[in-house]
Amino acid sequence: MDWLEEKTEQFLKYMQEKSLIRSLVWYLCIGMAGVGTFYWITRNLCLAWLDVLARRVVEEVSVQSRLEWRKALEGYGFVKWDSLKMFIQFFYSNCLYLYLVICFVIVGRFFLETKIRPGITAISQGLNYISLGDYSHEMTWNSQDEMGKLCQEVEQIRKTLLRNKKNQWKQQEEQRKINAAFAHDIRTPLTVIRGYTEFLQKYVPRGKVTEELLLEKLDTMHEQQERLLRFSTTMTTIQNMEKWEPQGQWYTLSELAEEMEAVLEGLRGHTGKEISLHLDSTKQELFLDKHLLMEVFENLLSNGLRYARTSVQVYPVVQEKEFTVFVKDDGPGFSEKALLRGMETYFSEEENSREHFGIGLSVCRLLCENHGGSLSLQNSVSQGAIAAATLAAGVRSR
Repeated sequence: MDWLEEKTEQFLKYMQEKSLIRSLVWYLCIGMAGVGTFYWITRNLCLAWLDVLARRVVEEVSVQSRLEWRKALEGYGFVKWDSLKMFIQFFYSNCLYLYLVICFVIVGRFFLETKIRPGITAISQGLNYISLGDYSHEMTWNSQDEMGKLCQEVEQIRKTLLRNKKNQWKQQEEQRKINAAFAHDIRTPLTVIRGYTEFLQKYVPRGKVTEELLLEKLDTMHEQQERLLRFSTTMTTIQNMEKWEPQGQWYTLSELAEEMEAVLEGLRGHTGKEISLHLDSTKQELFLDKHLLMEVFENLLSNGLRYARTSVQVYPVVQEKEFTVFVKDDGPGFSEKALLRGMETYFSEEENSREHFGIGLSVCRLLCENHGGSLSLQNSVSQGAIAAATLAAGVRSR
């Protein structure tokens, strides 16, 4: 029995790997074999019974006289054997159709229970959880047939919805942090402007403020106003980046490399630093948003040039369904704090920086995530920092 159960389990596992049509054909073949077997057994049994009945009638007739035989023909015994014979003959003639009907019912029920219902149940349960707002339940049906593939497709949709939901929560949390940081950072300029305004309102009418002191206070107030304006511009930039919808097109890798090289060529003469682009192959075509890519590339390049001592190196790399741009500089590298928080909005290790508010890497991260990718920071083993921007992209060979 253990051997039979093992073989049955192996057969069912084998059938799970087959397509629906092949499985149905297999089940029907097995069912037809069963029908043929039962029909052969029934045929032999019916023929045997008919032979037995024929002998029984002959024996009964032979032991009776002619008068008794005639009475027997009119009696219950003959009618009884004749009815049984007619039933056996009828069953013998029609049992094949009966077995076919039973075969189709059993095969259909077994096919439904083993190939169709489990996948539908898994998908139905998963969709019920999704309708309730719960995206954590996986829809798994371990089969390589059409139902298994359908379940995998629906599972991918669930993962996409879950990822989008997490991104939405993350963006909401990020927006909350941005608003909190913005409210905190504008407090100082507003306090300075308010204090100087009250000072001037109080002492200018009394003539106690010299022209030199007045101009000094006005310059300080102007600087704080410019700082507020830059804060406002930063907020607008971040909101626009979050709403940026990627518009993909097919580009050859050589076209993208030429765009990057044009940017590098324009910066070489102004920075006095060595900037190089390293590309292994240009035989692929990529489906992505070129403008989004260049925005990320220019931000990473600008950040690398700020901290590089003598050189910045760029490595575009094509992987399966991904396009990654590595920007490496020979500067001091990222601090431990920067590695943990470098991609947060308004993070900056420059004290009292008036030009940089720490949004460059944050913008790159937002753009990469909008393009289905990510941004990572790390330090080089030798020297310097490495920023890697990955975008989800279609890849095909020319």
